[in-house]
Amino acid sequence: MTIRFGDNSWILILVTFLELLFLFIPPYIASKIEHNTLKEQLIILGFHKSQELKLEKMLKIISGIGLSILFLVFAVYMSFFFTYISRLIFGLEFVELAQQGSISTGPVNPDMLQLVIIIFQQIFIIGICEEAFFRSFLIKKLRNKFGYITCILISSIFFAIYHVPPFIVPFTTIVTYFGYYFTFGVLLSLIFIFYKESLLPAIISHGFFNIIIIILPFLN
Repeated sequence: MTIRFGDNSWILILVTFLELLFLFIPPYIASKIEHNTLKEQLIILGFHKSQELKLEKMLKIISGIGLSILFLVFAVYMSFFFTYISRLIFGLEFVELAQQGSISTGPVNPDMLQLVIIIFQQIFIIGICEEAFFRSFLIKKLRNKFGYITCILISSIFFAIYHVPPFIVPFTTIVTYFGYYFTFGVLLSLIFIFYKESLLPAIISHGFFNIIIIILPFLN
C-alpha cells in the first residue's frame, strides 16, 4: 500500500519540517565529539557569510536551475531503466508491488497557500537540509579518512536508504527504486564536489527538480 503524505497537504507540510533535524542533530552530535559549538559545525557545513562575488553566486544559482532541468530528463530514463531491470529479473507483478509500496509526497489538491508553502519548502527545507547532511556533512566528515569516491558511495547509499527506508517500504520497493535514488545521490555529490564543496548549486538543483515534479501535474 502506497504511503501518501500528500493526501493531506497540511500533514505533508508539517512532516517536511522534520527534515530540519538533518540540519541540527548531526552537527550537534559532531560538536560534542569534536568539542566545539553547533555554530562552528554549521560554518564547517558551509553556512557562513561567503566572500564570493554576487556574479559568482548568480552563476551557481543559474547552473543549479539548469541542472534541475537536466535532472528531469535524466529522471525519466533512469526511472524507466531501473523499473525495466526489475521487471526483467523479477517480473511485472514484482514491479507493481514495488509501486504500490512506495512513499508518495506529491500534494493532492492543495489550495494556493498550501502549494506556495510546499514549493518554498523544496528549496528552504528539503534542499538545504538534505544537501547539508547527505552531501556536506557526510562528505566533509569522511573525505580525509576515506577519500572522495568512498564518501560519494556512502553518501549516496544513505540518501537512497532515506528515500526507500527498510521496514517502512516493502522489499520490492527497495529493490526497484534504490538504484534510482542512489544515482541521484551520486550526481548531487559530484555537483557538490565539482563546485568546490559549495552547497548552493546542489541545493538549487535538488530543490528546483522537486518543484518541477510537483508543479507538472497541475499544468496538465
